[in-house]
Amino acid sequence: MRLRTQFTLIVTALVALIVVLAGLLIVVRIDHRDRAELDRVLAARTEQVRTAATKNGSLPTDGTYAVRLINKGELRKQVGTSAGFPVQVKDGYSTVSAGDDEWRSLAETLTTGAQLQILISLAALEEQHSDNVLVVNLLVLLAAVLSAAGVWFATGLVLRPFQRLLTAARGLDPADPAQRLPEVKSPREVAELTTTLNGLLDRARAEAKPVPAPREPVPTMEIRAIAPPPPVAVPEPVPAPVPVPVPERKPAPDLGPSLADLGTQLDQLLDHPDMPATQRHLILAQMADEHRRMVALVDGDA
Repeated sequence: MRLRTQFTLIVTALVALIVVLAGLLIVVRIDHRDRAELDRVLAARTEQVRTAATKNGSLPTDGTYAVRLINKGELRKQVGTSAGFPVQVKDGYSTVSAGDDEWRSLAETLTTGAQLQILISLAALEEQHSDNVLVVNLLVLLAAVLSAAGVWFATGLVLRPFQRLLTAARGLDPADPAQRLPEVKSPREVAELTTTLNGLLDRARAEAKPVPAPREPVPTMEIRAIAPPPPVAVPEPVPAPVPVPVPERKPAPDLGPSLADLGTQLDQLLDHPDMPATQRHLILAQMADEHRRMVALVDGDA
């Protein structure tokens, strides 16, 4: 779920909850006020009926309330309604039922011992309560719709720089080192984010540049110069009756093929610097063997 949608739902739910709680509090206060007002009306009607009953013994009513006279647990008289109420009534304020209707009652015992009861129907209060609840429901719905629309529009304005930044980031070409995210001056959070991302992009491109691998040095081999054999000193002839035999000189070794092989192997190493390591080591080993053999020939050990 997108951030804009989440924020809109959260704020809308919070506003609706606040309006519901406030509406319930208002409805409860209105109901309490209406009940208090109804109790004051009952008290005034009771005073009027008591005065009339004392003067001429009648139980007057204008049809908005009912009057009952109960004596020794029996209903003596009832005017204003034909609803059936319980015969047993406690003095003071109470709520009684007559069929499916609720009535507010105020009863008191007269000096004669009879009990006078005044009743007013609660239908008007219940209808007013239903209207109040309906108004609260409409207010909750209206507040939810308005808050959702306002938050959706406001979050769109707030998130618009982030959307532009995201679009620019998606259009970046990693192969083009000159491309960067566009500079943003406001809001400050988006500007800081853009600067940070551009810095990360520069460092990533710098680390991604290929570094040329160093070339391996060409192995060299020191070849000692082969000195010619020292000349054989010939002693001066000494006159003697017997000639002195001259020692036989050994023929000089033939080093031509060995030098030719060394030159060929050295040319291979110079002409192929990228030669595999295994092959290069084998050639170097052959050259070393050839060098030792030549030294042995020169020293007379072969």
